[in-house]
Amino acid sequence: MHVIILGSEGFVGKNLVEYLQPKFNLITSDLYESQIQNNYFRVDIRNFNELKKILQNIDVVIDLVANNLASSFDQVVENARVNIIGLLNILEAARINNVKKIIFPSASSMIGVANHNPVQENHPAYPKTPYGVTKLASEHYLRIYKELYGIDFVIFRFFNIYGPHQLNGLIPNIIFKMKKKEPIQVFGKGNQIRDYVFIKDIARFFEKTITSNVANNQFVNMGTGIGSTVINVIKTISKHMHMEPSIEHKQERLGEISNFVADTTLLRKLFGSVPDTSLDSGLKQTVEWYNSQ
Repeated sequence: MHVIILGSEGFVGKNLVEYLQPKFNLITSDLYESQIQNNYFRVDIRNFNELKKILQNIDVVIDLVANNLASSFDQVVENARVNIIGLLNILEAARINNVKKIIFPSASSMIGVANHNPVQENHPAYPKTPYGVTKLASEHYLRIYKELYGIDFVIFRFFNIYGPHQLNGLIPNIIFKMKKKEPIQVFGKGNQIRDYVFIKDIARFFEKTITSNVANNQFVNMGTGIGSTVINVIKTISKHMHMEPSIEHKQERLGEISNFVADTTLLRKLFGSVPDTSLDSGLKQTVEWYNSQ
């Protein structure tokens, strides 16, 4: 089984490589220099010819390359070049090379505002960000390539993934602010509820999609089904850092989504389990990792 991870130098990529490399004939690829010595290739997914070459003799593609949500507001065109055109390049290269399956992380944010909680996979999608639009479009392109060309896909809709190697997002920002003894900005009262998923928990689901057809051509929430408030996250991190946080409350942002938790019924049905590391344990391991760097 020949598996390639595109975007192996990112947050999710590094964690998946650590878990999957001993188990498969793994090829890794990204835009950047890497400490990986063997079977690593620098490839830009915007370059079709590079992709077509690297996907030769590949069975499964894990596509983790993405221009992120934050940058999508002031880099809308580049966001689309990477997230949509890049994916189309991957799909075309996969079609030409007879790749069997593509595993793709979508994002819960493509739903937009949740009309009800927990959020099921069939919840209407009305993205509120350019990034969310690209994820919704990507899901449809993957579906179309299955219908037209028979390339299987598995789409995991990530909720709030966190853990070692993450450099951007709420949890790294809290840790960095506390290390610098700077105030943590909280919008409103900090009662917004999110579903936080420890990165180490998701690797086994990727492994099973590589080795079986259990979730082929499915859109599956990758969440815990348990919600936590922003304030609770801050308090838990401060407990493990043995520091008292300085919180600066800001006016609640327009359009802020108050509650967003995954319905994990389908995930449990397909895989027999859901991510199960508690927020307390996951944040403890995350703080320990940052302290070791």
